[in-house]
Amino acid sequence: MDSLETRLASMLEELEIVGDWTDKYRLLVEWGEAEEPLPPDECLPEWEVPGCSSPLWLRTRWTGPVLEVKGASTGLLPRSLVAVVVRLFDGLDDVSGAVPALLDKLDLRRNLSPTRGMVLERMLERIRKTPRPA
Repeated sequence: MDSLETRLASMLEELEIVGDWTDKYRLLVEWGEAEEPLPPDECLPEWEVPGCSSPLWLRTRWTGPVLEVKGASTGLLPRSLVAVVVRLFDGLDDVSGAVPALLDKLDLRRNLSPTRGMVLERMLERIRKTPRPA
């Protein structure tokens, strides 16, 4: 079964293969370019993530038993961070547990600016706080 842990392990493996952080940034950018963004007409104020230097939106909602995550950004690296979050969480039925440690496991805290790290943390917080329907 697909889980947050298996997705994280797959991402870590991909990042490990490419080597140093210059190449890892390139891979993150590729992920961002490959991800289908949230359509422009759905980039609404309620989905905007504050604090990013580029406009960034992250729509999270439970659709039946799974979490739906879509996002968009006009910035190259912010779009890549959206792709990381979408790849990790979109379509999962359980997102509890490992969320706080993701930045450490992906080694992003040391390799992102403080502002981008904060934006990523805000996206993860949105994931954690997305209410499940009753």
